[in-house]
Amino acid sequence: MFFAIDIGNTNITVSVFSREKWHEFRISSEEVEPLAFYTQQLSLITKEINLDRIEGVGVSSVVPHLTELVLDATKVVLHNDPLLVQRKYYNLLPVKTDNPEELGTDLLLNALAGHAKGLGPCLIVDFGTALTYTLVNESSHLEGVAIAPGIKTAMKALSANAAQLPEIPLNLPEKALGKNTVEAMNAGILWGYVGQVEYMLQKITSSLDYKVKTIATGGLSEVLKPLTPSFDIVDRNLTVTGIHEFFKLVQASRA
Repeated sequence: MFFAIDIGNTNITVSVFSREKWHEFRISSEEVEPLAFYTQQLSLITKEINLDRIEGVGVSSVVPHLTELVLDATKVVLHNDPLLVQRKYYNLLPVKTDNPEELGTDLLLNALAGHAKGLGPCLIVDFGTALTYTLVNESSHLEGVAIAPGIKTAMKALSANAAQLPEIPLNLPEKALGKNTVEAMNAGILWGYVGQVEYMLQKITSSLDYKVKTIATGGLSEVLKPLTPSFDIVDRNLTVTGIHEFFKLVQASRA
């Protein structure tokens, strides 16, 4: 059993790999809470898990002020010393990048997971707090990245800056025009993102002289159903798979 903990700007995703399947749990990361909160949340997640079966814990974070809190909570609850994804280990990875100091760990882990799955050249679209496009070329080198505001980020920005527009649940309407405020916001943002992703996929792939697998991942990767045919693979567990692969590579280097 392996624990992969991905600390993002909106959620802390706690994923347990057991019996060849990922089991996902989420903890909000939008507000910083005391250590007791994170230990309590992890305790609730693990209350029916035999902690003696844990083979390892890997942690990735793009939220520095939460990292130590979550690491400490992990040590307390899981009785395990977690491995934090850090740049000092990047030389062990089969996936390379020209700017490791600037690259978010989540993007690198997505690329690592794609490599581990044997997907070859791939274009990974991560539907998270940010909407990211990461291109991995034939040599397992990160060739480039594009970053846009994520769907929920755009929705919150719209609600925060327009007094009469509420924050609403994401629900893709059938039509591109709504008949009330909720429908109108969902139509404009969600169908707008469908158009953006379709255009970006076409724009990026048409500039290449080699074929790529297109992969969708992230917590919101399943929201935009019309985009499903545009992707070869939809795998919401790509980042935590990358954490698992990272852990195995580091452990092998220590053997």
